[in-house]
Amino acid sequence: MRHVRAALALFRGRAEDLPPVFDAACRDIVEDLGVSSGSVWFFDDDGAAIECAALHDSRDAHLPRGARLNDADAGAYFKALRQERRIVAEDALTHPATSCLHDYLTRRDVRSLLDHVVSTHGKAVAVMCCEQGGRMRRWSEQDEAYLRQMCILLGVAFDLHCEARRAGA
Repeated sequence: MRHVRAALALFRGRAEDLPPVFDAACRDIVEDLGVSSGSVWFFDDDGAAIECAALHDSRDAHLPRGARLNDADAGAYFKALRQERRIVAEDALTHPATSCLHDYLTRRDVRSLLDHVVSTHGKAVAVMCCEQGGRMRRWSEQDEAYLRQMCILLGVAFDLHCEARRAGA
């Protein structure tokens, strides 16, 4: 988590400080867990969609920032995030919560997903995603614990940003 910790050390709560924190978190995920890609997706205001805000992909698989996934198209995925706050899918193409993402998964050659909700003040604000391409991956308890910790760090960044906004920074 060295990249995200370094980015947080420079964080002053301003909106422009957030993207480097998210980019650093994605890079850490790829390097520390040895996965194909890590990404951060923001929930829209009503929680009916997520939009890619940051991505680090070791394979250079292209996914533009701003790519969007809607609840209407992936209801099982969104339901699992709301209920469980995480998704652990060794075989993402057949997992009940992620099989609805078939087009996305096959286009990016993603075989396994580990996703976790980022919350601040009890509200889901983002999703941290770990993707393993090319082959399936059995997610360990350590992988899950790592991603939970990363989500806590990102939640702190959101909290600091909200506090700075309230203070007029």
